Amino acid sequence: MDTNSRVGRRRSLFLGRFSCPLYPIAVVALLFLQNCGTPALTRWRRSEQPRQVEQAPAVSQAQPTVPPVTKPDFEARAEIGHQSLKPAPFPESVLAAPAIDAASAQLKYDTVVFGRQSDAPSPSGWQYRVNRNNQIVGFEFSNRGGNRILPNRYDIAKNLLFTRDFQFRFDDRARQDIHLAVTDWAPSADRQFRLSELMNTIILFFPRNYLPAITTLDGRYVVTLPTGEQIQFDALTREIVGGVFSEAPVDLTSNRAARKFPAISYSGKGVVIRVNARGADPRLGTTATITTGSPADCPKGKNCDPCQVPSRELWSQSGAVRFKFPRDAEFDQYLRSRCGFGLPVIEPDFVMASTVK
Repeated sequence: MDTNSRVGRRRSLFLGRFSCPLYPIAVVALLFLQNCGTPALTRWRRSEQPRQVEQAPAVSQAQPTVPPVTKPDFEARAEIGHQSLKPAPFPESVLAAPAIDAASAQLKYDTVVFGRQSDAPSPSGWQYRVNRNNQIVGFEFSNRGGNRILPNRYDIAKNLLFTRDFQFRFDDRARQDIHLAVTDWAPSADRQFRLSELMNTIILFFPRNYLPAITTLDGRYVVTLPTGEQIQFDALTREIVGGVFSEAPVDLTSNRAARKFPAISYSGKGVVIRVNARGADPRLGTTATITTGSPADCPKGKNCDPCQVPSRELWSQSGAVRFKFPRDAEFDQYLRSRCGFGLPVIEPDFVMASTVK
């Protein structure tokens, strides 16, 4: 087994469920337990199958091979008004409404990750996640350094695992658990990379009208969010360069207690939930921050201050750790009673990822 595979498997433990981010594979249980031995983290890591890529000769001896994605039956086009979307080059580029509201309440080990080569300048591309029903249920990519956000470069041969990982997930193509996971990899004081020191963030977007979609345009990744809003990434460096998100550099402070979580800021018109945790699933035993709209757009006299609630009010704290509100109407009622504001109505005046050429 080469060095690439070993390190890829370690990263898989953090990028499988939220997946334990990446932003390449078979679980090395002993290594995992040595690095993240808390019960909550162990429960989180059990919930996903080791990552695989298209070039691998086999998925896993214990995992049946998932057939290649050719013409999946879930390519129903979403509509804005009465205008259907145009065909897109990849299934994950097709903007579609969630297929169902609630995801399975059971833990599953049924996804495989494949590599995708986009039409952006080489080297470029992302990874997409497929379940046993041949459905795409997520996509992901990483900023590997050498740029403004992360000056240090990723170098697996030298055990330099610097990255900022982005993973968009929508298990079972359901509305319930659509989310973005962002993880910053930075070394500890002794220059070692440990899973227990990863800075993890999970963000949910509302209203949840669409499954996330990704395509390329003029050397950029264009990602459409559940709200219909967009984020644009440089296709080579994976830096955020436009849309409703902005970012600041990865905090490389050697003192783990002083290190900040991923500096990702939302400036759109929707509602977002954010939870953070170091080396663990942010949805377990934390405090969630709920914000509505951009502070600059806050109407005079309206309460736009962040609303903070225990994460246990939003996610089940065991099993598959599902969001407790599969439908937006239910979450809207919770917001109004708990935070004093509800979900906004966002007009579909955006350019959708699947219509971009």
